[in-house]
Amino acid sequence: MAAVAAQLSVSALQQGLPSLGPILQSTFDLDTAGTGLLLGIGSLGTAVAVTLWGRLTDHTSDRFVAIVGLLLTAGALSVAGFAASLGSLWGTAIGLIGAGLTAAAPTVALTKSVVRAFTDTDRIGLAFGVRQAAVPLGGVTAGLVLPLVALSISLAAALWTMSALLLLAAVLVALTVHSDRVRATARPPLGATPWRPVLPLFAASALYTATQIGLVSLLTLYLVTARDWSPEAAALAFSFVMGATIALRVTIGFAADRWPLRRMALFRTTGLITAVVLLLAAWTNPQPISVTLLIIASIMGMGWNSLAFTMTVSLVPADRMGTSQGALNAIIFTSWGLAPIVTSRVVEATSWPVAWVVLALLSVAGAFIARARLEPRRRSSSHVH
Repeated sequence: MAAVAAQLSVSALQQGLPSLGPILQSTFDLDTAGTGLLLGIGSLGTAVAVTLWGRLTDHTSDRFVAIVGLLLTAGALSVAGFAASLGSLWGTAIGLIGAGLTAAAPTVALTKSVVRAFTDTDRIGLAFGVRQAAVPLGGVTAGLVLPLVALSISLAAALWTMSALLLLAAVLVALTVHSDRVRATARPPLGATPWRPVLPLFAASALYTATQIGLVSLLTLYLVTARDWSPEAAALAFSFVMGATIALRVTIGFAADRWPLRRMALFRTTGLITAVVLLLAAWTNPQPISVTLLIIASIMGMGWNSLAFTMTVSLVPADRMGTSQGALNAIIFTSWGLAPIVTSRVVEATSWPVAWVVLALLSVAGAFIARARLEPRRRSSSHVH
């Protein structure tokens, strides 16, 4: 429960911030590329620091790292809110970067808690499905609440609301999560991390993330600027995407446990379906059906996440969980941070439909690269039978 609560609070920042895209744009008088940069810089900060948080988790305690990360992220968002109240773009950006540097700490750290609780069961996929469902749950909550707070009070108040949620999550972790710390004298040397079998999965995850975030982070901006939707209506569409993704991730987590040998096939299928729907959206633009297709692509494009974590956990020894999860998250958040920046530049240089095509091709490439992980499993399975 604490892992879900922590993930929800962090995701209110990571997934909910795009719902404020039109408000950030109008507050600081930004163009599409500038808005994309502001939405992406926090995740780039996460990518820089997340591996260090993973290593710290392996050598200390998941409880300690999670609490410190939540408190520091709340503080950074408070700074961003104060800067926004003064109308300072640079101060807001610095606060968001600081929040990004610390936001991944609870996600990486509490992965070990999930593994510890479910490693001896046949429900590890469902556990990660529920944990990762907290990501869109945080998004749908933030998508409904943050624009309302920003429009009725101020952008600063919306940022402070996210800060308060993170503080509550820190208290819950402190009260419910038990430390897994081992005395230094009793701790055996850490084993080697098996990078070879997980690298194709990591690369595919980076490409899938680029598609997912390139689409979702700019969805509200597209609906407002290209479709003349109101910010409130765009926020509702964003919240619908997040709400539907909750059910999808839990369903995929259940399927991962029900058919464990089909996890990679399911991982690839989500990417290919996303690509096809994106191409259809680009082809039918500017007809009304294209908006529906973009919403479907946004939902499908977020379905793969729990599978990546489940498969990584199954391939990595427990004493290297923090390091491997840190590396996976570093790759994901690097892509996460770059996606809105690059996608917005493509839009500025060409058009929205061209950007959808580019994102579709990235998803296809991810599915192709993931096959490098699928083929060795098939060969080994054939020897067993």
